[in-house]
Amino acid sequence: MPYGLPNISCVGWPIAFPRPGHAGLGCREARASDADGVLAHFRRMPPVDLRLRFCGTVADASLRAHVSRIWERPGLVLSAHDGPLWDGPFHGAGPVRGLAELCLAGAVAELGISVDASLRRQGVGTWLVRTAAGLLAPRGVKTIVAYTMAENMGMIGLGRASGARIENIQGDVEIVFAVERLRRAHVTRPANAPALAAARSA
Repeated sequence: MPYGLPNISCVGWPIAFPRPGHAGLGCREARASDADGVLAHFRRMPPVDLRLRFCGTVADASLRAHVSRIWERPGLVLSAHDGPLWDGPFHGAGPVRGLAELCLAGAVAELGISVDASLRRQGVGTWLVRTAAGLLAPRGVKTIVAYTMAENMGMIGLGRASGARIENIQGDVEIVFAVERLRRAHVTRPANAPALAAARSA
């Protein structure tokens, strides 16, 4: 385990989210004290991935400003960590490998999501969105909406796999997730099921 202690708790699934080459991902609600780790996560992303995440070119100063404002908005921020979820007396929290930012406006949450390139196409984004739905449903949130670019096939694929409504609006894409559908999938079909099966058969 390259980042020390394994995960001992998480929001949503009380089990690790194993991925090759990683200590085992865990998910928790991020706090303002995680800002440095969140910024490091964004800085690791290739320019093309940053462009897709923010729908445009983003300078480092803009990244710092974005991170400084994340916790000023009403909402929920979930972070996936590789290794320990929390700082401890002899270790720090593992690096942030995925982030789901949800800004609330009544019964609607607007989603921004990012995943390290090393974990792309492995269900991490699905896991984060479903976990968020499970946490937001009791707060009266009915819909999660994401806006992205037409070339962001990863995000569009996540929407299709989740049964979301996808609309192309003047070149941009709106993805509308039903929270209850995501919540049910979170309970019945964990996004990490293939990895768990592989781990058990290894």
